[in-house]
Amino acid sequence: MPRLSPLQKKLKLKHKDPSAKQQNALAQAAIDAVTLPKGKHIELLVDDFSHDGRGVGRWHGKTLFVAGSLPGERVQAEVLQDHKNYAEAKLLQVVQASDLRQQPPCTHHHECGGCQLQHLLPEQQVKLKQTAITQQLSRIAKVELPSWQTPLAFSSEGYRRRAQLATRYFADSHTLLLGFRQAGHRHIVPVQHCLVLVPALDKLLEPLREAILTANDPAIYSHIELIQTEQQLLVVLQAQAPLAATDIALWHSFAEQQRTGVEVRQADNSVSFFGGADGVCQYQLPALSGQTRGLTIGFASQDFIQVNAKANAAMVQQAMDWLDVQPDDKVLDLFCGAGNFSLPAASLGAQVLGVEGDSAMVQRASDNAHRNALQATFKQADLFAPDASKVWRGWQFNKLLMDPPRAGAKNIENILREHKIEKLVYISCNPASMARDLRGLQKLGLRVVRAGCIDMFPHTPHLEVMTLLEKV
Repeated sequence: MPRLSPLQKKLKLKHKDPSAKQQNALAQAAIDAVTLPKGKHIELLVDDFSHDGRGVGRWHGKTLFVAGSLPGERVQAEVLQDHKNYAEAKLLQVVQASDLRQQPPCTHHHECGGCQLQHLLPEQQVKLKQTAITQQLSRIAKVELPSWQTPLAFSSEGYRRRAQLATRYFADSHTLLLGFRQAGHRHIVPVQHCLVLVPALDKLLEPLREAILTANDPAIYSHIELIQTEQQLLVVLQAQAPLAATDIALWHSFAEQQRTGVEVRQADNSVSFFGGADGVCQYQLPALSGQTRGLTIGFASQDFIQVNAKANAAMVQQAMDWLDVQPDDKVLDLFCGAGNFSLPAASLGAQVLGVEGDSAMVQRASDNAHRNALQATFKQADLFAPDASKVWRGWQFNKLLMDPPRAGAKNIENILREHKIEKLVYISCNPASMARDLRGLQKLGLRVVRAGCIDMFPHTPHLEVMTLLEKV
């Protein structure tokens, strides 16, 4: 009898001709045995695209994720980390480029961690991201999506109405780094211009850097946020020490010269306002189809809002269309925030109950209903708690909308079992948690009948996905 190979011995195979199952085990064991030490340089063909925007190739059967590479390319890469079933690598050189590759339009692309996909043609970004999400949904949720709806995509430049910046001050040279974190590091990449910021915010970068340098102690300003609100531009600074009298004068002058509001949040939770800022921000939702009046949504500077105004407006319109909101509907909006979806549904005549975990956001949503002269109810509840449904007990809704955070809404089906849901719109920014949740929601007798994506963050791997589920 022929001698067994080490792999056969490891798998305890006793026969010369293994079964198909044993052959698969042998093949997998051979792949597991492939080691790629950190720092190793290899050349490989990239043939796929992952949901996080990396090219995917194989090395002796082992999967490699190579950031910065594209399907169809032959590349040289350096191994960063080796795992049992896969390895991660960084791109060293493109030996044979894909037709999808372009010269990144931003000079900071190779350092800044903000826009990882600028090397990919904008019209192809959505297509590749959508394909990767389809694969995830099929693999994790066993959901075979119907054909995708036309993506909601807009300009890939000048779209961010909100951005966070980091600072670092060097006292010895009196210089200030103001910019974004480097990809995979805490290093700050200084920027004087950012092509994805709305132009009005982009123009504030250099004046803001110069202003901080004239402060009494520039080192106290550790975190900055720029927001375009309906009323004005807003600069939010985090200060690690009380403001000196000269700094108070500085921000008064800056707000006046730049025609912007300034909000300085200090370590003791006190807030100083300059230039008309008062802690209340607003954004506008355009009128829905068939309506003549839009909605004004109030929020605080620390609240979550969607950063892409045009994409958000289109997403809201699509959600209302897919739910087919009618005046006699009862709509439950989970993770409702300040009312981004609840209030449009209420404007269509539906009875709406919005539920949110943050009590401050619940109050803001109620204020927004009053601001827009709409009838809608908002309640606070921990939507991850098993008894969350008590806040809507006795209220029979027929349509449901949910837009959970990145972690998703694990086990959400457990608090929805007693309800007869006709239509459910689920919106997600994380395909992995969405796939898990869709698998659970299917246990309620719902099936996915429509899917579409919203390119909320062009030049990044992120993609908002909207699915419509209906009762079978």
